Order: sequence, then structure tokens, then C-alpha cells
Amino acid sequence: MEAAALRVGGEVALAANGAHAGSSGEPSPKPRTRSDVRIQKAHDAAHAALTAVSSYLDADEDLPAFFLRLGEAIAEQVGAAKVAFWVLGPRGALTVQPSPFGFGETSPIHEMRLEIEAGGERVMEKVVFRDDLQLGRGTSVELDDFWHACGLADVKSSIAVSWRAGERRIGAVVAYHSKRGFSANDVRVLRLAAMATGLVWQYKEAEDELAQTAVRLEETVAARRRLLNNVAAGGDEARRRFASAIHDDSLQLLTGAELQLERIRAEANGSHQAVQLDQLRNTLRKVEDSLRRLLINVSPEALELRRDLKDAIGERLESMRLSSGIETHSDLRLPADVPEVIEGLVMKNVSEALTNVEKHAHATRVIVAAESMDGGIRVQITDDGTGFVVAESEHLLGHPGLLAMRERAQLAGGWCHITSEPGAGAKVEFWVPQSL
Repeated sequence: MEAAALRVGGEVALAANGAHAGSSGEPSPKPRTRSDVRIQKAHDAAHAALTAVSSYLDADEDLPAFFLRLGEAIAEQVGAAKVAFWVLGPRGALTVQPSPFGFGETSPIHEMRLEIEAGGERVMEKVVFRDDLQLGRGTSVELDDFWHACGLADVKSSIAVSWRAGERRIGAVVAYHSKRGFSANDVRVLRLAAMATGLVWQYKEAEDELAQTAVRLEETVAARRRLLNNVAAGGDEARRRFASAIHDDSLQLLTGAELQLERIRAEANGSHQAVQLDQLRNTLRKVEDSLRRLLINVSPEALELRRDLKDAIGERLESMRLSSGIETHSDLRLPADVPEVIEGLVMKNVSEALTNVEKHAHATRVIVAAESMDGGIRVQITDDGTGFVVAESEHLLGHPGLLAMRERAQLAGGWCHITSEPGAGAKVEFWVPQSL
């Protein structure tokens, strides 16, 4: 009998289900329970809050406008009339983020400064540092009393969650005034929105820092460009004065001395002093030739008179070969349209390196190679001279050129390496950007 009753009951149940089935014979959807509805509403609210937060990534607005819009969206999802974001300052004080949603311009919330401590037991200290809030009957009584004591006398209900990004405590997100009362789901939605907003806050800070770094970098580049131009202009002015002194003073005096010597030599023709006068004349001519070569090397106009940097380096090498007898070779693959300041810098470093070879290397052969590399110009000057200890040469008097070459390259944003050993020659290599 019991088995029959179960079977009949089963048949009745099937018939009842069939009565509610559609024409396809499929059963009707199961009715949703209150728990299902609450869960779905919580999911919808969380999704809306996350959508509001993520929209800032594509929005072109400042932070106060963003937080006002975000506060409105969160308030709608948790049934609040007001929402405020409280920021924890470096000295442990909470201040409200500008434009809290729902608060008038005269509200005392704008002037509040809430002193809190990480180990404290007051309600906001527990919220910020431990995300701990006791909720009952649609509000947190302890939190409500806290706001009343701070001067927000009209607060009737409130909830708060910790606002953070990872382990960093940014502050707290607080929702005020719910007609229906706040629920645990509202706290969860608020916590989710706070977590997402913390990530956006972190992203915004990183974006601002990157923008500030880019501005500082651009200012640094501009300052370096001005400094390099000033150094080049100052160096050119000094070289111009030096060249003028050689041309207008020393060479003129030498010319006068040679004329006087010629008159004395003519008067002493055939005497035993004629040979000595001839030797003196040859010495004066060597001094004059040396000064004229120096004039060519130091004159800032020398590079301007030549067609390009390649020709300038070529002429400097030819002058070196004629004056010192050193065998010279070059492999110059230089780019076109190099800025004048960079051309001048390259030429000065090449001239400095060749002057060092002439004076100190006792070399028989020197090679200059140049090419485009990594958006700039790389130059190598190699000789087969006696070499030296690089670390020692930087501290010796009479060798400021090595340091000057490094400083010029670094000032332009490049580098300069000097390699040498006693008895193994030397190599000067530097790179400078093609443009400033």
C-alpha cells in the first residue's frame, strides 16, 4: 500500500508538472527565492560599481569630478543619500576627498580633519586599518555616534569600509543615510567598489608621477641643450679671442721681426754672422708656421669655412701628417644634416684626441673612424704610440684634454671611453646623439 501510494503520489506530481509545461513538454522555470533575488541584486550592484570605477580610465576629467560621479553611482547601488571618500594623510589624519556626493558646500564635512592611529580602537581606526565594522538594524550605531561627535549631527545611518590598494591604506569609503537601512550586501558592494577605486587611485598616482617625470625629463633635456649651447658659445668666444691674439699680435710681431732680420742679414752679407742669421730666420719661420697651424686648429670659424664635418676631419688629419709626419687613415661614414653644435663637439673631441697623439704618443700611425649608430655618431681615434695608464693620466698636469672630451660627450647625452696601456697605443671612443 505504501509503495502504491508513493507511486500514485509520483504520478500526481508528474501530472501537476505537465499541467504547467509548455507545448514543447519542457517544465516551467523554477520560481526564484528571496535569497536568489538578493544575490542577483548584489551581483548587479557590484557590477555597476565596478563599471563606474573602470569608466574613469577612459574619462577625461579631474579627480574631484570623478569621485563625485563615482560617489553618486555607489550611493545608488547601496541605497545611500551621500557617499564620501576619506583620504589618510602622511601624518595620520583623515580628510575628505573634494566633492563628496550629496553634501552641500556649507557642510562641515569639508573642513573636518580626523586624527586616527593605526593601533587605536575608535571606530574609524578599526575601519581604516582592520576593515572591521559592526552592523546591526541597518546601520552602525558606533559609527553614527562618531559622526555626531565630529559635527555631522544629521547622520541617521552609515557604513564604512577600508579604502586601500594592496597593503597600502588610502583611507575609508563611507556611505550615509539609507531609508531602507544598510545590509551586509551593501557593505560587500561598498568594499568591492573601494578595492577597485584603490587600484584606480594607484593607477592615477602612477600616471601623474609618470607625467611629472616626463616634464622634468623634458626640462632637463632643455637645460642640457641650453648649457651645451652656452658652453659651445663660450668656448667659441674664448677660442676667437685666442685666435685674434695670435693673428693680430704674435704673428704680426713675428712678421716685423722677420723684416728686421732681413735688413740685418742684408747688411751682414758675406760676414761670419750670415750663417747664424740664416739659422735664426729658419727658426722664426718654424715658429710662424707653428702659430698658423695653431690658429687653424683653435679658430671657431675654421669648421664653418669647410664644407662639412667629414672635410673638417680630413683637413685636420692632413695638417697633422704634414706637421708631424704621422701616417693618417680615415673611415668616415657620417650622416647628413648633423646640427652645428654636434658637429662642433665632434670636431673638438677629434682635434683634442689628435693633439694628444701629436704631443705625447710618439706614434707613427693614427686612424680615425666615424659612423652612425643608435641615433647618434660614434667616433674612434686609434694610434700605435707608446700608450699610457689611463687612471694616472687623468690626474697629471698638462693633460686636461682627456677629461674635457668626456665632459663634452656626457653633456650632449653621450659617452666617452679611453683605452690604453703602456706600449700598446691608445684608443679614444665616444658617442653623441645626432640631435639634442
